[in-house]
Amino acid sequence: MRERYCRVCGGWHQLDQWPQSCMQAQNAAQSDLPAPHFVSDSIDIRSMHDGRHYTSKAKLRSEYRAAGVEEIGNEKPRPIEKPKTDRNEIRKELRRVYAEYNA
Repeated sequence: MRERYCRVCGGWHQLDQWPQSCMQAQNAAQSDLPAPHFVSDSIDIRSMHDGRHYTSKAKLRSEYRAAGVEEIGNEKPRPIEKPKTDRNEIRKELRRVYAEYNA
């Protein structure tokens, strides 16, 4: 017999005999099924570039690209470029310091 603490009434109940009064009410507008993240193409905007009204993000962005306008705020972060290590320079510097230390 396994029991679990009830957050509704503050008592302990057996898992196979949970009282109906302690069951949380299911919201009819909510589903237990997961839903995918969906980004719509529709938009209702007046372009700051040409003043025309657009209802499609793709059309607006294609007009921006055609005019050479750069849309800011939606950029993907660029990866940090690490400088290439020049091992020969490191070896030369180590030899110089070692020779200076021993001299």
